[in-house]
Amino acid sequence: MPGPAVLVLLLLALVRPPAQAEPHPWVPVPGKSQVSFDATFPLGDFTGRTEALEGEFRADIADLGKGVTGFLRFSPATLRTGIEGRDRDMREALQVDRHPEVRFTAQAVQSSFPSVAEGADVILTIRGLMLIRGVERPTSFSARARLRGDRVWVRGESTLRMSDFGITPPTRLFLAVKDEMAVRFDLLLARSE
Repeated sequence: MPGPAVLVLLLLALVRPPAQAEPHPWVPVPGKSQVSFDATFPLGDFTGRTEALEGEFRADIADLGKGVTGFLRFSPATLRTGIEGRDRDMREALQVDRHPEVRFTAQAVQSSFPSVAEGADVILTIRGLMLIRGVERPTSFSARARLRGDRVWVRGESTLRMSDFGITPPTRLFLAVKDEMAVRFDLLLARSE
């Protein structure tokens, strides 16, 4: 007959809670994810965007309370507005040769529901650090997420000031682009093993 210590260990093994699921890596799906911005200019507002994204987020979508971490990055040289001269001015303002990366690092996520599901959006507040032109600043995005089959769709937006990142708003014909601009991401994330 087993001793009392063995019986206690067997009993603990039987009543131990199931192992917790670990957060999984999720990566942007090429061609289905983009980052964009809207700029205000007296001669006509414009939008810039890129789909050349890299990144990885770690999350257990069944339990967002475990936390979400990760990063999204792209080369500012890949941003396009549809006008080559404006794109050239933008690359110069962003000093893409000296600062070849724009990056957002997620540090904390608050969610309206504990999990991501199909059929209903989860409202998120994503806080982290934004790196633009070598300057890193705390940034917060209002976002929403939803399960789409075996992928996760996440869309978010924030407002940034160019001057907060050491960028002088570009001018043309003595008129300046407004310092404040809307920044958005629209991501389709696939689980990566």
